[in-house]
Amino acid sequence: MPRARRLAALLASIALGGAALSGCGGAAQAQGSGARTVAVRAAEQFLHDYVAPSGRVIRRDQGGDTVSEGQGYAMLLAFASNERARFARIWRWTRTNLQQPDGLFAYHWQNGQVLDTQPAADADTQIAWALDLAGQHWSVTSDLVAARRVATAIASTEVGYDDQGHPTLAAGPWALSPGSPTQVEPGYWTFPAYRALAGLTADHRWQDLTSSDAAHLALLTRAGAQLPPDWATLGGGRPPAAEAAPQSGSPPASGEDGLRALVWSSCSSETRSLDAHWWRLVAPTAQAGPLTRNLDGSPADSNPAPLSLVAAAAAARSAGATRSVTTLLAKSASVAAKYPTYYGEAWNALGHILLTTSLIPGCAA
Repeated sequence: MPRARRLAALLASIALGGAALSGCGGAAQAQGSGARTVAVRAAEQFLHDYVAPSGRVIRRDQGGDTVSEGQGYAMLLAFASNERARFARIWRWTRTNLQQPDGLFAYHWQNGQVLDTQPAADADTQIAWALDLAGQHWSVTSDLVAARRVATAIASTEVGYDDQGHPTLAAGPWALSPGSPTQVEPGYWTFPAYRALAGLTADHRWQDLTSSDAAHLALLTRAGAQLPPDWATLGGGRPPAAEAAPQSGSPPASGEDGLRALVWSSCSSETRSLDAHWWRLVAPTAQAGPLTRNLDGSPADSNPAPLSLVAAAAAARSAGATRSVTTLLAKSASVAAKYPTYYGEAWNALGHILLTTSLIPGCAA
């Protein structure tokens, strides 16, 4: 089906889904099926537009390269869409082209070769989580074995500690240096993955990460009085502090990295109250969906972005603002369709899947 027709169908399904969600009486089943249809179509849209037959996720709007984060997103969306064969192809390409001898994944690939072997902890975590989900759902033992290997490697090389000895997921192995603060990206803290990998491995480090990174998030945001920053430091004899992005020269902000924390926090009872506080910060400008926000919640630019709208929807869900969730997710889909980008379509799909369905276990309200 041509892209224009597929986008029209997607937006029509969103309208129908919104009608089901706002209707009364006949119901719960209609509401659930409407949201599920919208979510699956958004996931299939991303998989169709950005995943090559080989299983490589192509950032078509960024020079045709590939990053490990995208492979993780695609694996989660293929699982949610119940596309077992596509999931297998994405995983095969990922392990063949990106997996390093220690089990983690090179961050950046282009033109047939790895350009940056350094791992990114969010991608590693989400790939392990997707493998665990798939291995259990489709009874694939090799996926479970692979998930344990990756999860163990993450716990051994990407987990740092604050000054009280509490663990935190670092930005990557490069972000850990003895005697120095650990560099973190709070948007990497994927709480439902923490819980799943704790169950898979019975590793106390995964078991402790949920509560410890929830506490770190509270400290970094002053108990929800400001948004999660893109970057921060923990430990090293210094108080937890928001930081500017490396080499940016800009003040700390919440953008393509930090806003993800609002989504993952809506998936955990230990962080949901923080999310509700963040809703107060973003609600006045939620519909604008700025790509970057200042830590006080005010817009730092005027570019609408699906992730920002999804993040606001997640915070609204935590605050019980149900009608706003529906409106913001519909706006996210509209922006993703009007301005198609790899990152925008990925987060539009993930937002619908995580916030309105239980297709990826661990985040349903």
